[in-house]
Amino acid sequence: MIPAGLAGRVRAVGRQMPGALAVFDADGTLWREDVGEAFLRHLVALGWVRLPDGSDPYQAYERAVDRDRASGYAYAAQLQAGLEVDRVAAEAERFARRWVPPRLIADTLALRDLCQESGLAPMVVSASPLSIVLAAAPLTGFPEERCRGIEVRVHGGKFTDAVVQPITYAEGKIAAAEKAGRLALACGDSYTGDLAMLAAAQLAIAIAPESGSPLAEEARRRGWFVLGQS
Repeated sequence: MIPAGLAGRVRAVGRQMPGALAVFDADGTLWREDVGEAFLRHLVALGWVRLPDGSDPYQAYERAVDRDRASGYAYAAQLQAGLEVDRVAAEAERFARRWVPPRLIADTLALRDLCQESGLAPMVVSASPLSIVLAAAPLTGFPEERCRGIEVRVHGGKFTDAVVQPITYAEGKIAAAEKAGRLALACGDSYTGDLAMLAAAQLAIAIAPESGSPLAEEARRRGWFVLGQS
C-alpha cells in the first residue's frame, strides 16, 4: 500500500515534470532476488555458457563481482558471447514467465501504476544483462522501449564480449536514464547500485526488507520514503 504522503508527492512531481522518467531498479525492487544471476545459472545448467578451461562459469562470475561490481555484472553479459541473440531471447522469455510472477513486490508495482497515472514515464534500469531484463520487466508493466540493462555488442546475430557503455550500475544508471529523458523519480534497493540514482532524482524511494538495509538507513537519514519488499 502506498502511503498517502508518498502518493501526494508522486502526483506533485508528475504535475511539475510531466512526461519525465520514473526510473526503477529491477532485482530486489520489482521482484525479490536477482533474475540476472538466476538466468545465468540456468544457462550454465543448459550447457550454453561454458569456459574454455572447463571451470564453473558462475563461480567465475562471483569472483568477478567480488573484485569489482560494475565489471563483474558486465561479465555476466559477456559470458553470453557466441550465443545467438534470438535463441537467448526466446529462452529468457520462457524462464522469466516462470521465475518472475511468484517473486513480485506488490508495493513497487503499485508505485509504478501511480507514476503512470500521474503523468510520469516508468522506466527500468537494471544491472542484469539486457536479454533477461527485456524478458522480465515487461511482465511487470514496463514497455520494452523503456527497459535498460547491461549490453554487449552484437555481430552476425550473436552476442560478443564487447561491453556497451554505460554499464548500468551506480552512476551508470543515471547516464542510461538521462539518454532517455529527465529523471524525476527513482526507486531502488541497493546502497551501492542505486544510491547515486536516488540522490539524482527529485523524488527518491528505497525498497527494503522488514529487517532493514543499508539503503533504508540512508534513506531515512535523508528523509526519503521507504517501501517494503514483501
